[in-house]
Amino acid sequence: MAKRSRYRNQSKVYSEPKTPFGRERLDAELKLCGEFGLRCKREIWRSQFTLRKIRATARSLLALDEKDPRRMFEGEALLRRLTRIGLLDEEHQTLDHVLA
Repeated sequence: MAKRSRYRNQSKVYSEPKTPFGRERLDAELKLCGEFGLRCKREIWRSQFTLRKIRATARSLLALDEKDPRRMFEGEALLRRLTRIGLLDEEHQTLDHVLA
């Protein structure tokens, strides 16, 4: 039997809010849980964290030149991924629409 390593690269999946008991934030999270049928607040934090990372990537790519190979390659990959998960339509295939 082959040996398996116990080490894995761990990446952060969610981030907790800085103020744990902000009244407005708690009310908004409770409303989101009820509207979308989420189990716990951690699922809200996870989706917000994912969207935050996507928007940060889009901002960094928009800062590059339009003909930059990194912007072209990673931008197309980001747009494909967002279309696949249903966050972006086929007609809105630009990085500007990711931030809109």
